Amino acid sequence: MGDNSYGKLGIGNGDHYHYSPQQISFFKNPEEIISLCCGFDFCVCICKNGVFSWGRNFEGQLGIGNSWSQPSPQQITFFQNSEEIISLSCGELFCVCICKNGVFSWGNNLYGQLGIGTLYSCDSPRRIEFFKDPEEIIYLSCGNAFCVCVCNNGVFSWGNNHCGQLGIGNQINQSSPQQILFFKNPEEIISLSCGNGFSICLCKNGVFSWGFNIYGELGIGNRTKQFSPRQIKFFKNPEEIISLCLGNDFSICICKNGIFGWGKNFDKDVNIYPKQIFLGEEIKSFYDLSFPQSSIHFNRYYKKLLFILAREYLNPDEFLFGKYYLPMDLFRLLIKFI
Repeated sequence: MGDNSYGKLGIGNGDHYHYSPQQISFFKNPEEIISLCCGFDFCVCICKNGVFSWGRNFEGQLGIGNSWSQPSPQQITFFQNSEEIISLSCGELFCVCICKNGVFSWGNNLYGQLGIGTLYSCDSPRRIEFFKDPEEIIYLSCGNAFCVCVCNNGVFSWGNNHCGQLGIGNQINQSSPQQILFFKNPEEIISLSCGNGFSICLCKNGVFSWGFNIYGELGIGNRTKQFSPRQIKFFKNPEEIISLCLGNDFSICICKNGIFGWGKNFDKDVNIYPKQIFLGEEIKSFYDLSFPQSSIHFNRYYKKLLFILAREYLNPDEFLFGKYYLPMDLFRLLIKFI
């Protein structure tokens, strides 16, 4: 569902928007799907019978040997045996795939994000010669135009480095993997995520971030770019962290004692430190059409009528997903029409 320019929904046409789920009829048996990864305007899907991609392809990011966009899944014939694939990660306009016999990349290579030692883009997979033994790789994450890879013998990065997002102490782009010397012991690393020009690494001894920071997305208390990892001192005990996810210019962290966010906050001030998100307080500003909580008790007819009015007034994606929550001020307005 969503924007379908360049055929990125994979439903066989290029209609611009779909506000409700559309079936990708190409996949007859979902149980055959192993994993799926989305880039900026394209998708790549690993299935038991092959690897398939669809969507925008101007930079060869589909890996099918040409630069024509595809509105339905096309097989990446380079991969003859999908069981050989360990993991796949998509950046903005490129992909990196870890296989048992090597690490491969394809797509846009303007900043060297393919890691192949040149700046030539590739419309089919090319081997990253730096990695001799793929089994040494623990985890790999793609940012918008860069990668960070955790291996048994060190942490490496390559690609766009204008904001210091490679964490190697400078702003020079790298077309082949370079070691992030800050991390002495990769075994201490729990997880690593890349955003749009910045990275955050969760280690046993702390949480560290580096790169672009104009919106405070590093969570270190300032808005200055960082060319090397800096500790997010807010998190005293990394073991309390359940999961961490990076967006375009913000981060969300789920901890045992709450949910925290920092970075760009839409039209509000930026948060340069992690700030707790109080979901309970936010939901009080909404009226639940599914289970009315106000002092006004509707019978089934009035409740249905209010729901119809709300749908006419809002786009479907403006309801909170899962239940039909309506902004309280809009609820009070629509009540006047009943």
